[in-house]
Amino acid sequence: MPSFTEILTASDAELVKFFYKIEPDPDEDFILRINKVADILDLNHTQLVCALGFNRYIRDLSDIYSTLGFRNYKLLSYRCNELFSTDTYNQLPIDNVIDIYSERLEDEEILESLREILVTRLENVEKDLDKHEDAAHIFSYRMEVHSVYTAGIVGADFAKMRIEKDISKYRMMSGEIDVIVELGYEPPSNLFFQDFLSPEEKVSLIEAKHITPDMVKNRLQNRDISAEERDLLEAYI
Repeated sequence: MPSFTEILTASDAELVKFFYKIEPDPDEDFILRINKVADILDLNHTQLVCALGFNRYIRDLSDIYSTLGFRNYKLLSYRCNELFSTDTYNQLPIDNVIDIYSERLEDEEILESLREILVTRLENVEKDLDKHEDAAHIFSYRMEVHSVYTAGIVGADFAKMRIEKDISKYRMMSGEIDVIVELGYEPPSNLFFQDFLSPEEKVSLIEAKHITPDMVKNRLQNRDISAEERDLLEAYI
């Protein structure tokens, strides 16, 4: 049986080869049809819809997506985006997610769709992390955040938006500031003097040798910084 990645990256001819023998009952509900085809391919519902929905050739293969109960490609795309934006590594393990990001740069329409739903997806993952902060989910989240930057899915505007959000807990958890600095989206000195970053994030910039003692002294001259930040920074002068 083809794997998730094989369906995601398949050519049009390969997709036809994978699906031509599959004939679900046309009178069944589309959810049931998808589930039955997923079972045949040893995938789950979300994996099947996302592997097909993010495949750049599927939009022209109506015989395949209609087999799953979608009347047109737009409906498949809607369902794919819905599932991808709400899954929190339960149906799509992190290796599937990384494969989606690394493959989508080849298709501008799918890439733009990913960019539109990425904020919602990360927010859902972060809410889930608040409920059960287990090591496996944290590791997956860290890998995903790194991938959206390094794969070129997002750029400087996205980085700026994430810096200005009140999500220092998640930036620390994922090492997001390190990636932003490494890719040159924001100079570390600028980040250090901004109030958006937590004191712990500023300490991480110092320990990564991005910030000089003179910069720390300069920051400490600001009377408006919190007592917590002052206490942490004073240890570095």
